[in-house]
Amino acid sequence: MSDAAILSHFHKKQFWMASHVKNAQFPTPESIQGLSLYKASEKTPTIIEQRTNMGNSNDYTFYTVDCHPLMVRYARTLAQKWPESESASLLEFLSQLSLTDIPTPDGINVSLHVAMQSGKPVATGMIFSSLEEGESVVGLYDIFGMNGEVAAAMRAYLENQTDSEILVCE
Repeated sequence: MSDAAILSHFHKKQFWMASHVKNAQFPTPESIQGLSLYKASEKTPTIIEQRTNMGNSNDYTFYTVDCHPLMVRYARTLAQKWPESESASLLEFLSQLSLTDIPTPDGINVSLHVAMQSGKPVATGMIFSSLEEGESVVGLYDIFGMNGEVAAAMRAYLENQTDSEILVCE
């Protein structure tokens, strides 16, 4: 897989994330600021050479975001990745995300995931796939956990959700 294909994949992910604010009828100044902060924190993904061991994933329950309450948990948890002074803007931006309101372009699939421990959200992650040079490229993004152990468990969970040979991660 060429570097150009990976970069194209990453740009599609960036475009999809931005579209939730840029295509909104009345974006708030906070959501625009949150998008800017989000974009500034992104890193170009690289190919995953070796998959992560699942470890202690039995301590967590993983959910695919498929309803508004899980979207709220996803947004609130991921917003904690940023300093407290920025988290309100990030929460405003992330709360604009929708898997149903904006049509996903052909060849692109997105799934958001949240991990819970004792009923509390503790980690987030995204699987974003696109067609590049005739092949599916699957990217793992927005992996965040309240600690390193749960972040590693989320990454391993996401890796196990795909059988793609070409897997990239920030």
